[in-house]
Amino acid sequence: SSGINAEYGGSGLKLAAFCWIVTSASGSSIGIESGRNISTTEHLSKEAWTEKAFGEKVVDEVIDSVERIIGETKKFLKKIAVVESKLGEDPDTFRAGYNGGIFQVDHIAFLNTQDTASHPHLTSQLRKVKLAYGIDWLAVVWNNLRKPIYCAIASRLDLWTIPASIPASLEDQARYWKQYYNTKAGKGAVQGFIDRWNDYKKHHPDVSDANES
Repeated sequence: SSGINAEYGGSGLKLAAFCWIVTSASGSSIGIESGRNISTTEHLSKEAWTEKAFGEKVVDEVIDSVERIIGETKKFLKKIAVVESKLGEDPDTFRAGYNGGIFQVDHIAFLNTQDTASHPHLTSQLRKVKLAYGIDWLAVVWNNLRKPIYCAIASRLDLWTIPASIPASLEDQARYWKQYYNTKAGKGAVQGFIDRWNDYKKHHPDVSDANES
């Protein structure tokens, strides 16, 4: 991800548009999500499937769901959403020409989530995604990631392609994020990751660094 450098703002669910229009894998707007089977195991809010929906409520919803289906992350997914886009509240989150969404999943990282030849272990995860959400991940396109649930899935799948496991401590996660997620090409810094998460925690004193309650 390239990341967005801005101070952390407020929280709360906000929608850029309230109409319930969905986008097919080909990018066209239609009345029913293309390629989705409505008989699935995960039942999410309408906001989770809505383009440009953002804020604490919907981000927590999709993270909880995705971690339940394809693996917990020691709160790393939540930190990514906070650090990369302030839970989608940064005005550059959905900038023109960039479809990385709340988790700022760059195009090359997104394509990597579909590369089962290079990452054969992804096959079992994509099967879980199909069962839980009715999504054929290999038919998804980058602009679908403007929807919170698609973006959370993509971010978690991207983490599955990383050879090193997700560490637990904030400092180690910051280094992990910079090495594997933001990468050398990104503008982010290890200390910036730590500072933004700590700033977020000041507004949310009940939040812990890892996955303890």
